[in-house]
Amino acid sequence: VNNFGVLSFRADIPSFINTEFPLPYPSIAAFYSNVDTTQEGAVFYRETDEPHIISKAEESVQNNFHDYYDFKPTSVFIATWLEVPYTSEIRNHKNSYQIAIISNGTESFVELLYPEREIQWTERETPPSSQPDAKAQAGFVAEDGRIFTLRGSGSHQIRNIVSWTNTHEPGKYVYRIGNIPVDGNIADPDQYDQNEVEVEEESKTCALSGTSVCHIQARCVDYQAGICCQCNEGFYGNGKSCIKNDIPIRVHGKLNGKLNDVHLNDVNIQAYVVVAEGRAYTALALAPPDLGRSLLLLNVLGGVVGWLFAKPSGIAKNGYQLTGAVFNHTADIWFPATNDRVTIHQEYDGHDVFDQIVIESDVRGTVPVIISGTKLELFEYQEQYTVVEPGLVRSEATRTLINKETDEKYEQRISQTITYAPCRYAPTSPESSLPLTLKVSKNYLGYETKENIVRYGTSNKIVPIGQEDPCVRGQETCDLRSVCVVQGESFACVCKSGYTNIYQDGTSACADIDECTAGTHNCDTNANCYNRDGGFECRCGEGFNGNGITCTPRSRCNDIRCGDNAQCNESRDGPLCVCAPGYTGDGSSCWEIQENTCARCSINADCQGAQINTFACVCKPGYAGNGYECDWVGYTTTSDSPVYSPYDRYSSTSSSTSEDVPQYPDQETRYDVSETPIISETPSVPETPFVSETPYVPDGSSNPTANEPVYNDSYFLPNCDSQGCSCPPGYSNYKDNSNNELCRIEGYSSEPPQPTENVDPSIRCDTDTDCPPNAACSFSSEEAEVYSGHCVCPEGYEGDAYECIERTGPTCSCGLNAHCIESVPGAGELMCVCDSGYVGDGYHCRPSFSCTNNSDCEYHAECRPNAATNELICQCIEGYVKDQSDACIPDGPLCSGALCAEHASCLYDENINRNYCLCDNGYNGDGIIQCVAAGPSCDVINDCHYDAICTPVNSSYQCICREGYDGDGYSCNQELSCRTDPNLCSPQASCLKRSDGYVCECNSGYSGNGTLCDLNPRLSGNFLVLSEGATIYRVPFQMTPRDYATPISSGIDQIAVGVDVDCVAGRIYWGDLTIEVANLETKVRKVLFAVVGISNPRGIVVHPQRGKIFWSDWKRADPKIEWANMDGSQRGVFLDKGDVTLPNSLAIDWQRERLCYADAGRFSIKCVGIDTLERDTIAASCLHPFSLAINGDKFYWTDWKTLKIETADVTSQLRGQVPMAVSSRPYGLAVAPGQCPAVSNVCTHRNGGCAPEQLCLPNGQGRTCVDGDVTYQDQ
Repeated sequence: VNNFGVLSFRADIPSFINTEFPLPYPSIAAFYSNVDTTQEGAVFYRETDEPHIISKAEESVQNNFHDYYDFKPTSVFIATWLEVPYTSEIRNHKNSYQIAIISNGTESFVELLYPEREIQWTERETPPSSQPDAKAQAGFVAEDGRIFTLRGSGSHQIRNIVSWTNTHEPGKYVYRIGNIPVDGNIADPDQYDQNEVEVEEESKTCALSGTSVCHIQARCVDYQAGICCQCNEGFYGNGKSCIKNDIPIRVHGKLNGKLNDVHLNDVNIQAYVVVAEGRAYTALALAPPDLGRSLLLLNVLGGVVGWLFAKPSGIAKNGYQLTGAVFNHTADIWFPATNDRVTIHQEYDGHDVFDQIVIESDVRGTVPVIISGTKLELFEYQEQYTVVEPGLVRSEATRTLINKETDEKYEQRISQTITYAPCRYAPTSPESSLPLTLKVSKNYLGYETKENIVRYGTSNKIVPIGQEDPCVRGQETCDLRSVCVVQGESFACVCKSGYTNIYQDGTSACADIDECTAGTHNCDTNANCYNRDGGFECRCGEGFNGNGITCTPRSRCNDIRCGDNAQCNESRDGPLCVCAPGYTGDGSSCWEIQENTCARCSINADCQGAQINTFACVCKPGYAGNGYECDWVGYTTTSDSPVYSPYDRYSSTSSSTSEDVPQYPDQETRYDVSETPIISETPSVPETPFVSETPYVPDGSSNPTANEPVYNDSYFLPNCDSQGCSCPPGYSNYKDNSNNELCRIEGYSSEPPQPTENVDPSIRCDTDTDCPPNAACSFSSEEAEVYSGHCVCPEGYEGDAYECIERTGPTCSCGLNAHCIESVPGAGELMCVCDSGYVGDGYHCRPSFSCTNNSDCEYHAECRPNAATNELICQCIEGYVKDQSDACIPDGPLCSGALCAEHASCLYDENINRNYCLCDNGYNGDGIIQCVAAGPSCDVINDCHYDAICTPVNSSYQCICREGYDGDGYSCNQELSCRTDPNLCSPQASCLKRSDGYVCECNSGYSGNGTLCDLNPRLSGNFLVLSEGATIYRVPFQMTPRDYATPISSGIDQIAVGVDVDCVAGRIYWGDLTIEVANLETKVRKVLFAVVGISNPRGIVVHPQRGKIFWSDWKRADPKIEWANMDGSQRGVFLDKGDVTLPNSLAIDWQRERLCYADAGRFSIKCVGIDTLERDTIAASCLHPFSLAINGDKFYWTDWKTLKIETADVTSQLRGQVPMAVSSRPYGLAVAPGQCPAVSNVCTHRNGGCAPEQLCLPNGQGRTCVDGDVTYQDQ
């Protein structure tokens, strides 16, 4: 529950992240804004099952989602932001709102509540010179980055959230959020359609809908059929969007497509408009260098920005006054001299959360090639824009660009179409359809080679044409495939979009353009283009899904149907059904995982299986109870001698009353989740339900009689029959002062009990998540099901469970099977932790056999309570015993630790004092693996298995299974090895081929036999570092509720790409049109390779042990990966354009000695053996892989299309994603290892013997002492 009007999952949000959705974490936002509660305002939350709230939540869901007519919620989580301001200095603007999460454990709904007049601000006021805060946003962010926003989110219209609704109750919204498929989204109520609502609002009157339809700086105008909006004085726009006069505006977006067979991948478009002068500056950043100055011919991209904010004159309106920056723009550009043609499609999406205008552009076709060094010039020109009909603008013009040096001309014939949504109820007038002239002057065309930036600059003015519209009569001469467009003082019939002019018999006509053949379509590369009259259709190819413009590989999961409560996962071997979290099974059949309640059985009870995956505690014979409390009742009873049970603390006969329960003031804001909240109550904490009991102690004044069926745990009546009275084990016979026969617990003290407060001081819990940080939920046999467990500090921590602090200190004296780690990096605080497979506090570690169910145990073992501690541990099943390595083996006579084969006997050798296995008479063999009947050998009867060989053995012949198989020679099965079963290896080991076969070897940083690998002592590390534009994150390899992605820094101006560190010798390497190296300590720097031969270096990686450096160069004409010695010598090409197309980041696979790289041109992650050059594809069908990092068997890479960290496991072949959403391109990704790779080189120690002012750099055979070019100080 965060200050900023949002609930987040996996992580809190400690500071306001000034960005547009999605946020980095899964979240539910009621009103995400920069809230400041340091002086005023408060945030409350609670979870409740109060009947009146549950009832109203049930009614809210059932009334709005008819398929859930029988939905019965079990809890409601309520979070309330009460009168929260955006600054402590301005206190007259405050907001109040609420989130209620309604759940029955399997399905969830969210209710958002906004009281009337309680939303008084939408963004924090900022100084004019600083970046503004994002406007308040409301909606949902899924773990995979999908978003769902409420109407008006991130815009000025968010203020109307108190009057809008999706439930017919103003300020109340209900959504279904549970069990949403991966291709689905949040569900609105059944009867709600936002488009219908918006259309209906415009057909009403200003009094009813004016504020909902018009901008906050606009006035509403009533017409006969509906309403329209007009911006107020001092503002201009179309009434739905209004901006202040003469305020500069920014435009940004992405450019994609294919031009001259070069792909345009998310090229940045940025524009800055000086509105007061009608001057527009547009730039394409990070453009493909292969296109270079040819992109200057796309000056239409800057021209449309100029039309949008042209300085209006008279009654003329510019593009923003017509469209409010929400429109579609299509430009068809033909170059008659070369017959090149290009089509531009643009979507202008209006203002974002920072009031900047957002565009998406797509370019397809060809343009003339402009050679390097050419300077183009564009003189002043005029173009006519005609409103053909409301919502449709056409323009036909010719522009000519001139080569300043050669006077070569590049004529462009440009046909533009602009469509938008006008106010449908405004009356038509002659002025509204009057042709307008756009006058463009002071044109600038520029290209910056070093940064690959294309620039367009224009000054724009729009004026009325000043005479009768030539198209009044001209339209009569145009056919159905064309429209009339003003050209100067005349007109022209211009073909509609999708058609082009052709000449037949001296006359012109409009013919269909075959976009598919011309290459001007925008179909996906995995789609087929089909021409249509006036257009075209894109259809995704076989094996792909999408709308044709975007196609993604069709999931093979579509071909199979998994069972209920299962989901399909893609793997290299095909689709795989996996049970959903909380369920178990084989994927075809999944059942809910039931809690193993045996964890808290009475010591006088047994754990018995009730049904599939379900266990129950059952009292032993002679005892009675619920399995958690079992009381001695004896084995026989008579009707004359009733058997009494000891005090049942949970029975209705308890003497505790409500007066025993301490009452606390109500500190919880009690909002009604189905009504508009009025905040007036004081917050409270829930009442404690736990009451301690004072045991009954018999004395002279309190004598138990036969009529008293209830006593306590210290005293109770014995079991009496004709033979006398007896007490159960643990109790002894006792007579009180009145000579009553009683049973008293052994070890009873007659000292009176010390008075105790009637409050249980412990923290009750069901799971670890119910406990404070670092505390764990513990259960004892005396805690029955109703009380669950209690929170304790686990081993390695100390405290009272309310606060648990790690045991740390300046030194380590760890016990056996433990190692020392640094608890706080750089703080010098050390602590002991047990090795993998052991549990304890680091000083006393024992093997971990604890379990929760049978799946936690190895073969031939099951999860049962320990008779001594009642703790659930793995124990061998009947017929098996543990050996010295704690494995469960058949229970039988062992022969020096071995189990003799059939037809063998265990004999004793007195000479060596040892037992051994020997085949019985009439049998031959080794006594352990096999003993076969003696007789004609295989060389005579040829009776070996087909996977066995008849081999001479001890002057006879014997069937022996081939290599890779085991058995007795007559039956051979494939040998069980890590090659066929990777599970034989520890998760921290790899299966590697050695001379004696495939073996498990522990990974770097671990030690052991491969089956069991323990973590070596290491420094703090083992996480990913992600650069996401303005923010750098620490991302754990495995996200948990306690370990999640967190920002390291925010607000930086640079992006980390192409850097690697030789942590063995302390050198840093980077690429920036050069390849450079510097000493991390002395700051001595050396340029290894200058500009010559290096075009676009991107990824860089070093191999200290080999003394090698690798880097990628993604020059499109000659992409490659180069390598050299770390001192710059012996430079060469490691992979050329035959292997790579667009190589980005590089990484070393240390376990397999491979160089790996992300290739955005081949949409894949690939590896190459450094010695063998053996190729391997780790992941195919990636969309746009960029940065790559490797941690053991797990590959991580960022993708610019999915905006995710993608993953692949080379062992399981499973693909996945890190559950973290980012809002912009994820750039640099690196592993922060727990330690350096276990390698060294000649420069590791004492700078390799080089002088302090020199760099020691490995040269492949030794080292080179290099004088630095520059010494960076204080940087």
